Amino acid sequence: MMIYSPFDKAAVTNKDFDPHQLLLFQARQFASYVARYRDCDCEIQERLHEDMAHLIDLSNRGIEAAKRSHECRLAFDIRDSVLRRWPFERQITSVEAELVRRYYSAPCVSHLVALSGAELSGLADLLEGWSQDERLDCRSMIELLGWSDGLRSLVDTVGLSYTPLPWPDDVKPPLFKLIATKMLGF
Repeated sequence: MMIYSPFDKAAVTNKDFDPHQLLLFQARQFASYVARYRDCDCEIQERLHEDMAHLIDLSNRGIEAAKRSHECRLAFDIRDSVLRRWPFERQITSVEAELVRRYYSAPCVSHLVALSGAELSGLADLLEGWSQDERLDCRSMIELLGWSDGLRSLVDTVGLSYTPLPWPDDVKPPLFKLIATKMLGF
């Protein structure tokens, strides 16, 4: 099975192209594979498993590309703070803050491997709440808000009722899954 994209090369090279849209397309495709997986025989499940792994790999590279596309729009000093995850050395404008937030908001399709739509939504709320902690510097606050945006865009794409495939008992779940199950009571 081949993974196709609705975005042609001309669209990807267009300066107005939003790389987040490609990631959300991949999220929809991943969710459709999960839905199909449940109703297939073992042979088709194996192929779907391979396709899902390939799609996750593509989306992980897409996140890096999305971050680079947003990174190049940042002023040098802001970009340096973002890349090093250091506090900003100066007060930033609201436009700069939105650009930084967009950098952090790339939707992480690999979260769909372990997290349900309800868990994604709960984590988005949790991260947004954490961002309000007055002890945080401005960059950290914007980072948490961006992550929250990315999680919400995944929920908007796959739906609140999305349910991932069962997590293997012999594999440790990712940190976000632990947070969702422990802190959010799922």
